[in-house]
Amino acid sequence: EQDLIEEFARITGLAVQRSKSAEHQRQAAAVFENTQEGILITDPQSNIVAVNQAFTRITGYTEDEVLGRNPAILKSGDQKPSFYQSMWSKLKAAGYWRGEIWNRRKNGDIYPQLLTISSVLDESGELENYVAIMTDISALKESQAQLDHLAHHDALTGLPNRLLLTERIQQAIRHAERNDELFAIIFLDIDQFKLINDGFGHPTGDSVLKEVSEYLLYSVREEDTVARIGGDEFVLLLP
Repeated sequence: EQDLIEEFARITGLAVQRSKSAEHQRQAAAVFENTQEGILITDPQSNIVAVNQAFTRITGYTEDEVLGRNPAILKSGDQKPSFYQSMWSKLKAAGYWRGEIWNRRKNGDIYPQLLTISSVLDESGELENYVAIMTDISALKESQAQLDHLAHHDALTGLPNRLLLTERIQQAIRHAERNDELFAIIFLDIDQFKLINDGFGHPTGDSVLKEVSEYLLYSVREEDTVARIGGDEFVLLLP
């Protein structure tokens, strides 16, 4: 009877173990197919063996189109060979690489991507797969660019603001010192602008500021800077 109990415990224990393994596989498959990040798996020779639906959505390539091919089909051409040499060097040394990269979709569009590549080893410590997880950060980059523009430009006229003007003046100083050159700074305002605001209202005053901004831009060279630093005050930086 004791032998039967032990055998039953062994069999049921194995069944539980198999059940857990199957559940883990089911969960992994669900994550693989439903995550918003693109996933690409290659063999040790960097041949693609699997991709998920998000990969297709991000890149435009179906699984049938990429199976057996090298991920180099995604290269944008914007990175130098030294970039990939450094990436593979770190991946082989640490088994992990993470960074931003520019890749190309099937339709030819180039887009920014946050990429993580990990080495997967088997029980004996030998390389079994590479797993790449990719996130399309185009929208994030656009938001960052918009925020950067807002931080450095006047909201009304679109001209550089005081912050950007200061940066350009510092650059002009360094350039002038390095090349033994001169540059000019012109400060100006609109005479009796307060009377325009008080007599005709702020919307009319805003229109005047926009017209003056366009006139100043038309009056200078492309390499010059016209900035609005507040109110009706403008600064021209002339290299």
